[in-house]
Amino acid sequence: MVKRRERPVPTADADKIEAFAAMAENTPTPHEPSLSKDAKRDYKAIRVPFNEFEFTQLESLCEKTQRSKLNMIRHALSFYAENGLGE
Repeated sequence: MVKRRERPVPTADADKIEAFAAMAENTPTPHEPSLSKDAKRDYKAIRVPFNEFEFTQLESLCEKTQRSKLNMIRHALSFYAENGLGE
């Protein structure tokens, strides 16, 4: 006759279950990493095609504010992000 193997049935211990649940609830959630404004600019790069009118506007703004074209775009981005106009 064949002897069947049976898995031992784990006993449901209420204290162990409660301890596990309490440990799961007290685990700190990971926070988003803080991003530095002055970090090295090697994360992403984009190519933005302009038409002649937009490029003329950009050049005009750069001359008035004494900023480079890239700095002007970054400045506009941070300006709108801080003032909540992007929402």
